[in-house]
Amino acid sequence: MLMDYQYETVTINEGIPMFLLMTNVRFVPLHWHDRIEILFVLKGKIKVLSGKEEYVLKENDLLLINHNEVHGVEAGENNKVLVLQIPIWFIKKVHKNIENETFRCQSNLHKSQENFNIIRTLIIQLKLTLLKKDIGYDIKINSLLLDIIYNLITHFRIENNKQAKQNNEKVMERLTRIGNYANEHFMHPITLGEIAEMEGLSVPYLSKFFKQYMGQSFNKYLNDLRLEHAVRYLIETDWTITQIAMECGFGSLNSFHKVFRKTFHTTPYQYRKKQLAEMSSASTHLIRKRNGRYEYEEEINLKELEKHMSFLQ
Repeated sequence: MLMDYQYETVTINEGIPMFLLMTNVRFVPLHWHDRIEILFVLKGKIKVLSGKEEYVLKENDLLLINHNEVHGVEAGENNKVLVLQIPIWFIKKVHKNIENETFRCQSNLHKSQENFNIIRTLIIQLKLTLLKKDIGYDIKINSLLLDIIYNLITHFRIENNKQAKQNNEKVMERLTRIGNYANEHFMHPITLGEIAEMEGLSVPYLSKFFKQYMGQSFNKYLNDLRLEHAVRYLIETDWTITQIAMECGFGSLNSFHKVFRKTFHTTPYQYRKKQLAEMSSASTHLIRKRNGRYEYEEEINLKELEKHMSFLQ
């Protein structure tokens, strides 16, 4: 799943006000968006970076990412994850205070799974409804989404903080400008100095600011942005490793190898070989889609969804 970096924009149909996919997550650099996101791991293991926290999610784990919360995902092994995003504008229609509220929904921290199983079941029902597209399926989807929102507000809402939201908006505006600049120029050399000048800040202040709110240095963020493109090119093109390194803005083949190995614990060549082999032998039906700036391969496996559903019932 190749998700957009920095502030993420996705086209969501008002008739079906959500974004839902079942996919094998490879690498998602830090980003944020105006949607609540729920990750439900069906198989394998993923690592989620959220703020300054790092979570390892395993099979059956559930994690909610709040809107405008900086987060990213890494995976060193094959996995299957249901990713649900519900836009704030939809929730606002039934719960006007949503922008001031925060949810805490992380299943692996709790012994009792009753409330989490409700969310798991509703997400699978959403996916099955979307796949089957029976008469009136769009009405059913809206009903299921409202049920999810109700359960989140009832069981997972924590005290809201309006002042924190106002401060957060200013932070996000600056991070968005920085992210947009990095996105437009990642293939060229970028220094923190030129961004500091653009923002009218000193380099030390901007460095501290970025680390505080992104949980990593600007250089790490920029390299992750370049890696996302590199992963795409490794899988989707027959370009040489050197060509990919240069196209993605790495100063040399050596620096590309160093950054790639640190994140994926293998070389670009071995990564490409493994991913292409797994894709060619996949037994599931792969559907390539594009939505806004999203591009991903969705793995459709009805039997697997129905197996999880029977386990929850």
